[in-house]
Amino acid sequence: MAALGSVASWYLASLAVLLVGLVPIAHLFERVPTRGVLYARALGLIATTWIAWALARYNLVPWSTPSVVGSLALVLVGAVLLVRRKPEVLTGLRAQRGLLLAGEATFLMLFALIALMRAQTPAAYATEKPMDLMLITAVHQASTMPPPDPWLAGHDVSYYHLGHASADVLARLSHQQPGVAFNLVTASTGATAAVAVAGLAVDIAGLAGLRRRASRWAAGAVAIASFAFIAPLAGLASILGAHGVATGAIARLGIEGIPPEGGTAGLVPDAFWWWWSTTRVLPGTITEYPAFTLLLGDPHAHLLGMPLAVLALALATQVFEGGRPLTWRGWVRDPARLALTALLFAGIVMTNAWDVVTLGVIWAAAAVLAAARAGWRPPTSLVLVARWGGIPAATALALAWPLLGQIDPPPAGLQLVTGEHSDPVRWLAVWLAPMLPLAAALLLLRPRLDGTASIISGTLAVLAVAAWATGAAMRDGDELVARGSGWIVLGGLPIAIALLSGWGRAADQARDRGLSTALFLAGAAAVIILATELVRVDDAFGYRLNTVFKIWLLAWVILAASAGAAVGLAVERFEAVTARQWRTGVAIACAAVAAASMLTPAAIALSRTREGQTSGLDATAYLDADLPGVREAAAWARGTLDPRHAVVLQSIGESYSEGGQFSVLSGVPTLLSWPNHERQWRGTVPEDTRRIQT
Repeated sequence: MAALGSVASWYLASLAVLLVGLVPIAHLFERVPTRGVLYARALGLIATTWIAWALARYNLVPWSTPSVVGSLALVLVGAVLLVRRKPEVLTGLRAQRGLLLAGEATFLMLFALIALMRAQTPAAYATEKPMDLMLITAVHQASTMPPPDPWLAGHDVSYYHLGHASADVLARLSHQQPGVAFNLVTASTGATAAVAVAGLAVDIAGLAGLRRRASRWAAGAVAIASFAFIAPLAGLASILGAHGVATGAIARLGIEGIPPEGGTAGLVPDAFWWWWSTTRVLPGTITEYPAFTLLLGDPHAHLLGMPLAVLALALATQVFEGGRPLTWRGWVRDPARLALTALLFAGIVMTNAWDVVTLGVIWAAAAVLAAARAGWRPPTSLVLVARWGGIPAATALALAWPLLGQIDPPPAGLQLVTGEHSDPVRWLAVWLAPMLPLAAALLLLRPRLDGTASIISGTLAVLAVAAWATGAAMRDGDELVARGSGWIVLGGLPIAIALLSGWGRAADQARDRGLSTALFLAGAAAVIILATELVRVDDAFGYRLNTVFKIWLLAWVILAASAGAAVGLAVERFEAVTARQWRTGVAIACAAVAAASMLTPAAIALSRTREGQTSGLDATAYLDADLPGVREAAAWARGTLDPRHAVVLQSIGESYSEGGQFSVLSGVPTLLSWPNHERQWRGTVPEDTRRIQT
């Protein structure tokens, strides 16, 4: 019963941030068919969180439950002022009340489903779960921002943590402790992102003027399925291999851990965490996908940033639609739109900084293409977009600077990808399943091709590959040979980019905005995937592990929305697209394979229920058996010690270990824990840290 009460109170808190976000979101997205109502929860939460965080950052109001409630009230006041200025916003919202109710019912079902899964394996151990629980606890215990670093006494957290602060916002509104917030924020964030992806797919398809209700339902359903349930075919290979099906062929794929050792138990592999290998398909990378993220249950920055990423993609969609002039005067005439746009991008960089560059480029590319459609030619169009986009970009930087100016990130640049690559078989083991719904829809839609656009975009992609090859050859002449079968991927992606661009341009010329927007986003996904084959972020890892991890997950989200929109359009034009039966047959086969991949999340969920964890929602409850008394001691420390001044002495725990557990639970700093992560977060390692380690 306690768990049900926690779920109910968390939902009500989440509902509150949705309600205050409705008017601002409808104002921001006045050009899209749904008025953005399915994005309101994400905007309401980030606005509330940023206000409370900024007040604490400048020591105006301590971070506390009253400050969170007050910040929520300020967002509501802003919404009231918007309504007074533009009363037609309410008219637009009333027109979407049916969609809003359907979206809320979908959110509630997904939230309950994910929360149920989290209740089966709630413990915050293994992977980076201790780190994320530490961040949530640190925020919860802090009075000023950034919070003191529980793993490095005397220093503040040097990591983007606004997403973890948003977890504490909901925790405070629902009266939950960090251990419970750890699991419930995973559930609510996953449900929020899934509903937002559905909303984006419906908005994109709706730009074509949908008449059938079934088209909207199909767009939303396929988007949610592609986001939350479709999985890499590597997972299906694991399940088949464990059942003794085609084990030799599956082993020859060369994916470590696939097929898993042992047999099956109740239809699923019985090897412990057999599903981990589905995210390690390519050597030296993390090929994570949303279903895995939610089932693993770690509220890491990449998960917490997903709803905001969808909002940024929705902004790009609205810009690409082209109904609003791209002039700097527009921001002056509508400062609320400027503030909301800037707040969104500031929220992204403060939640998961990796996403902001990619999403910013997609947003800018949408503006450039919209300007080109309006008759502006380069370089004039580039100047126009720079003037238009520079204002919200500068404002976003100003809003994010209170955090960016305080953290000390390690230096990062770009390096050519050498010594590692994606071979076509394992690449398809990751990407084929999420591509199939889009492929099926395009088979049925049979879009026309603009040859000129295909040639131009394909040539640009080939030139990018050629530039990489030149640089790689100058560095190491053997690299071009070492790529081996990876050249098939390097050749296939430019072809995909050329086709998507050609189809998109032809649809745009025909004023088929829904299809052209879906193809624009699919092309953006292909471009950023190609980019990860050519360059990587030069970070502490020294190879492209983190680059693939962060960028590919975002590309998956983009493909989910694009696929949903394309399927919605195919349903809308059903009579026109069924002329050739072979296309229908192939499309059905594509859909069947994609549906089969959904067996993987189901099997993972079943496997996780057998791990033997004590059910519940508190991520720290397992410590009652492992470390009796530590939770009670940590509770005493939370209520007695000031994290700004107190220090607890613990042994140094290495990264991914259970070390520093008391600080994780209490928020009171220890001298040092997880030193490798501290190095990743900081450009300069403090001298006292060096002395502690030696």
